[in-house]
Amino acid sequence: METHREQNIHENKKALRARCREIVKGLSPEYIEEASHKIADLLLATDAYKNSNTIFCYMSMGGEPVTDEIIERALEDGKRVGIPLCVGPHEMVVKEYKSGDELSRGAFGIREPLASATEITADEFDLAIVPCVACSKDGRRIGHGAGYYDRFLSVSGFNKIALCFEKLLTDDIPLEDTDVHMDGVATEDAIYGTRWRG
Repeated sequence: METHREQNIHENKKALRARCREIVKGLSPEYIEEASHKIADLLLATDAYKNSNTIFCYMSMGGEPVTDEIIERALEDGKRVGIPLCVGPHEMVVKEYKSGDELSRGAFGIREPLASATEITADEFDLAIVPCVACSKDGRRIGHGAGYYDRFLSVSGFNKIALCFEKLLTDDIPLEDTDVHMDGVATEDAIYGTRWRG
């Protein structure tokens, strides 16, 4: 049974997601492409990226910062890259991705690795690059609400950064006990957060 506080948080999150969906609808393909390139440049220049050996990265879908450039560069730089595979409601595993690997369309039309790909466990990652619906500059993140990332992100020990268009930054993000703070938030203008300098 939800408490009144939990109910309020869920309602506020629902309203925020709806508001953000409207903002995303208004983003031009040109803006998304240019902003994604700037986000990638900023991220790839950080010490946290340069010093990482194994990286988790989401596979972008429409309206999100595009991650293809980051993944390609990481592979070129000799890093091990893991991408998510949904295996059930609210549950995902991470599989190793190598250049040219076959991908399929999974839940929500997201590109996913094949189930036969090598699994990478959460404790092997140095850096996780995750999607968001919106973020605050201090690292509060709201996701799509399916809960896929909660368990993965709750494993400490790796840097966590969300990619967020500047237009989707907001201070108005309610937090639940299960929500995980980001170490940084990368937008096309800057990387926000105390641990992300470099």
